[in-house]
Amino acid sequence: LQLHTNDVDTVPTPALLHRGLPNLSGSPSPMPSPRASPRPSPRASPRPSPRVIAANTVNHMKRKISEAIQLKPDSLTFLSEQMVSLSFKSLESYICEDNFSGLQTFLATRSVVIDDKDENGATALILAAARGKTDMCRELILHGADVNAEDNDQWSASITASKEGHEETVATLLDHGANIHHKDMGGWTALMWASYKGHSALVKLLLSRGGDPNTQGQHHMTSLVWAAGRGHTEVVHDLIQYGAKVNIGDKFGTTPLIWACRKGYYEIAKDLLQHGANIDASGMYSWTPLLVATRGNFVELVNLLLEHRPNLNALDKDGGTALTIACKEGFTEIANALLNSGAYVNMQDRNNDTNLIYAARGGHRAVVEALLKKYCDVDIVGKERKTALYWAVEKGHTSVVKVLLSANPELEHTTKEGDTCLLRAVKNKNAEVVQLLVDKKARVSVADKKGDTALHIAMRGRSKRIVEILLRNPKNSQMLYRPNRAGETPYNIDLSNQKTILGQIFGARRLNTNEDNENMLGYDLYSSSMADILSEPSLSMPISVGLYAKWGSGKSFLIRKLKEEMGSFARQWVEPLFQFSPLVVLLVVHLALLVGLISAVPTFSWVVGLATGGGVFLVATLFLVAIWHGSRRYDWQIWYRWSVALEKQMSAFKLVLQVIFCSPPGAQWKEWKDGVQARPLKFVFAEGAKPSSTAAGENSVVQMLGSLFDMVEREYGMFATRFYRAFRPKAQGSSAPWKYRRLCGVPYIVIFFVTLVCLLTVGVITGLFGFHYETPPVKEAEEPGGSVSGSGMEHPIDEVDDDYDDDDDDDTSGESSEENEYID
Repeated sequence: LQLHTNDVDTVPTPALLHRGLPNLSGSPSPMPSPRASPRPSPRASPRPSPRVIAANTVNHMKRKISEAIQLKPDSLTFLSEQMVSLSFKSLESYICEDNFSGLQTFLATRSVVIDDKDENGATALILAAARGKTDMCRELILHGADVNAEDNDQWSASITASKEGHEETVATLLDHGANIHHKDMGGWTALMWASYKGHSALVKLLLSRGGDPNTQGQHHMTSLVWAAGRGHTEVVHDLIQYGAKVNIGDKFGTTPLIWACRKGYYEIAKDLLQHGANIDASGMYSWTPLLVATRGNFVELVNLLLEHRPNLNALDKDGGTALTIACKEGFTEIANALLNSGAYVNMQDRNNDTNLIYAARGGHRAVVEALLKKYCDVDIVGKERKTALYWAVEKGHTSVVKVLLSANPELEHTTKEGDTCLLRAVKNKNAEVVQLLVDKKARVSVADKKGDTALHIAMRGRSKRIVEILLRNPKNSQMLYRPNRAGETPYNIDLSNQKTILGQIFGARRLNTNEDNENMLGYDLYSSSMADILSEPSLSMPISVGLYAKWGSGKSFLIRKLKEEMGSFARQWVEPLFQFSPLVVLLVVHLALLVGLISAVPTFSWVVGLATGGGVFLVATLFLVAIWHGSRRYDWQIWYRWSVALEKQMSAFKLVLQVIFCSPPGAQWKEWKDGVQARPLKFVFAEGAKPSSTAAGENSVVQMLGSLFDMVEREYGMFATRFYRAFRPKAQGSSAPWKYRRLCGVPYIVIFFVTLVCLLTVGVITGLFGFHYETPPVKEAEEPGGSVSGSGMEHPIDEVDDDYDDDDDDDTSGESSEENEYID
């Protein structure tokens, strides 16, 4: 700094005074005036005066000193901040007012520091270049302005002029030595800015002056990538002609062709393909040119890409192909073009959804028809186990449903929630779709996870038209009495409403007299009607019905058919699976206690009993859990058979306990407050017999009744049936629920458990203390002679036994207080 001030003292001071330096000579310094010269001259400026040359010399020395001490030029402005600000503001005012003559006069008559900067680090030359003031830029350069000066963001005059598209200004800067390869803080060159903005003439100028078209800036973006992505066709062509590489992408690998196809720039894509662009390049999000062109629905561009034979089955980040996108968005022309080019029709994305599923979900009928013509699989299960038909039903696309049904899809696929297409249509109250599915023989008896059938849902939703459609076939009337998991039947759901649907449509059911009657031949109709009558819930149970067929009439087979129909009404074909219940836990606990007591009594150790009982409880519980889990999770017959057998035994045992300890509910008892609980219905069929019209016919009736009792015992178990005949339990009221039978106010089951505990206690006490016995010790001595002699009086054997019995009674320790010697 001392060197700087000393050097300044050797030159005239007006310029330094203008920047605010102290007047080292002590004389007053006049302030410069920014007003324009009274005689502006359009001609070139005259040779600079010695004062201007001196000021330029000072500026040059400041830059050199700053570089030597690694400071920027603005780091020294604290010596003359006020004067620098005034100098730049004067230049700025001339440039902004486009006062070229005033600028010439100011530069010629004043000692100006030409490279002074504003608060952003911009010089007057950068400001003039940004406004495209070519003459001013030339004048500033003539007076010593640095053409490569940078602002705080490393922008130079050439970059600023290129961004704004001032071709003549850029040419002037380049003529005076501007660096064409200079980069701003983002890595952008003048050529990149010109390409980004689409200044085609300026791009040609920069390329002709040696600009590098392959320079990469921020995110590895090149001039060609920017021009292609922004649709500057002429710029792209010029860059390619000057050697731009068409397959250089950004940091994600997205090439110029991908960016051009993303926006649908047909001419740019064509130019790039003609110069060798990779048709299968993959960039950001796994984009390919075909994928992004399809997503934008650019039909002509897709056809252009298909001419170059791209990979039709390339996947994006979601696992979808170009055909997937076209099907999802409903781009029919593109979908047809891709299908005709050989795209795979059954590809599944990461969600396992197919092209047909997307087309059906979106309701794109034309696309669905195109896919079906290419023999796509209509039964592939996608996300949430939903098929294309299910999606079409769920979204209510009736036209698509009709097209899909023409391909004969599987109608009984169930979703994760247990819904089928028919159940979903009923839930949506779409009667037209319900009619289409029923006409295609969709099963009305299918139930969801809650046990609800289509009739349950229709009755609950009060859909009269759907109920009519479902009951149009008389065989479906059995579903009116089928309970769900909550015990509700469609019949009782409808009955709980003030205005019933069945009451409105009863007797108005229409049959398909052509197809249905031809299939049923009248016999199915007869059997279904009889089963419907006998299954009427309002009838009082039990009902005994005798069915007869005239010998030789050929109608006896109807009796067997009626048995099948009635069994179907009562759902007797359903095999129950094992379920955990309080009774199961109680039985396991009793079993563990019993085994524990049996093992503890002989060993006189409660630890052994506790360990044995705990082991039995754990093993039994694990076994039951394995049966429960295996019968539902795995398709193993052994688990299924064990589960069914165990549930039957538990049901029989529960029935025995109910007969012994409980009173049955009344005939009018309703478990649910709304009255929709359904009673389980079961038919018991006796063996057929041939009755006689003679006096012996009474014997045949007795034989039939005996056979009926045998079937009841076989169905419900011998113990439950005979206990019922012995105890004859009766309901405590017409609307009374299940109640425990009592003796003096105490339930029978409590008396049973108290008695059981007492018996077990007595048994344990007896086992521990009632049979304790020890044999008395006897000392024996044998003499060689074999004679027997005694030192005292002799005692008979029975007396000795009595003495020892007395000793055992008196001494609890098991040892005699006196010791007698016996000699044999």
